[in-house]
Amino acid sequence: MNLPQQLQEYLKYPALQIIDANTGLPADGKAFDALGQSVLITFLAGLYKATRIKENAVVLSSQTNATQLINTIFNNEGEVLHTIAGYTNEPINIVKVKLAEVSHSYITFLQENATADETKKEGYLQNMMTGQRSEILKYVPGGLKLGDLLNDPSLEDNTNKMQGPISTLMHKIENVFSAPD
Repeated sequence: MNLPQQLQEYLKYPALQIIDANTGLPADGKAFDALGQSVLITFLAGLYKATRIKENAVVLSSQTNATQLINTIFNNEGEVLHTIAGYTNEPINIVKVKLAEVSHSYITFLQENATADETKKEGYLQNMMTGQRSEILKYVPGGLKLGDLLNDPSLEDNTNKMQGPISTLMHKIENVFSAPD
């Protein structure tokens, strides 16, 4: 599963661009939807980080309100909005609307694509998000400074963002050993 790509398609956003780990820019050199990609990837990275703690994952898996979900994921929503607005040169109110749209769509997407039995299983959200780390990292715009924003320096480590056959194999092995707490 590639959750970033599936959620992007669900939202009908322009295709996510893979970001070159060395330059922090789209690997293909083309322009990209900086606002949509930044909000979507920030949301998913925050969700990933929050689900590393079992108690958080349990709370997050039962959230059905987009605003409450955002507040549960980010204890610094204002800073998140300011950071994305600064990176994309968009007004904060537009960023806030996009973040709410992504949060609401995530909830709806999960409800439509996972059975009630799956979502009620202990550890469902943690396990689902564990396999998404490398998928999320390959779309993180370099100038967003997501590692600083989420207090997770590994998000800025270029070795975590590398792509290719060997890197992909290493990311799969990493997912096995990065099981949540």
